[in-house]
Amino acid sequence: MLSVFLFGNNRSFIEFVIKSIHTHVELKKLDMEISLCTSNPERIITFIEGTQTNGLYFLELEEGEWDNPDTKGLETARLIRKHDPRGFIVFIATSPDFLPLTFKYKLEALAYIQKSDDTTVRQQICECIDDAYDKHVSRAQSGNFIFKEQSGSRISCAFDDILFFETESSSSKLIILHTQKRRYKFYSTMNEIIKELPVGLFFRSHKSFVINVGHLPKDSASDLRKGKDSVIMPNGEICYISARRKGGLLKLLESSA
Repeated sequence: MLSVFLFGNNRSFIEFVIKSIHTHVELKKLDMEISLCTSNPERIITFIEGTQTNGLYFLELEEGEWDNPDTKGLETARLIRKHDPRGFIVFIATSPDFLPLTFKYKLEALAYIQKSDDTTVRQQICECIDDAYDKHVSRAQSGNFIFKEQSGSRISCAFDDILFFETESSSSKLIILHTQKRRYKFYSTMNEIIKELPVGLFFRSHKSFVINVGHLPKDSASDLRKGKDSVIMPNGEICYISARRKGGLLKLLESSA
């Protein structure tokens, strides 16, 4: 998921930006959400400094900042770069005077939007969203599972965030991917999925389930030895273990203990 952050003091304008983002994200079914909207830049830094956030940041710049670039939007951008070096920064301002400063201070902005009529600004915001999202999804590193959701959106999901996969039904090729926060649906087969996953971290426990072993409860091995044929995942849902696959899962759990 790509997190979106907004910084600015002009409340009516920020509300316009929020509405533009929500409308576009819903229309295109993008895997994005607004994580924070604030007039206090410290809240953004506090939010991202202890995480591995990959964000899209819309930062409103105010008149006079080009005389003192150590404040507000520009300083926020510099701090963002320290904690999210691969994040996407979009500056929004009434004046073009800021543009040279974004290069001078090596802020590597995705875009610079100059305030004008609502239609033009909304179009530029949507273009920034599409550009950032495409770049985010295409960063298919070894730690991500890439797939196309049922709605048609391309999704990049970190392996560590995945709890398990399950088939919707025995006769369907629709797969449900479960994470801590949400579920995704896409078309595939368990045989195709398991080829894309790291060996040792994921295990096909049943014809209808592939589980992330790293998220299994600590007492899973003990429960399986006692005859249980299922495990309860951190989100409270049940994954089943077939009799013929139980031995392989036990060996994997014992080797990683």
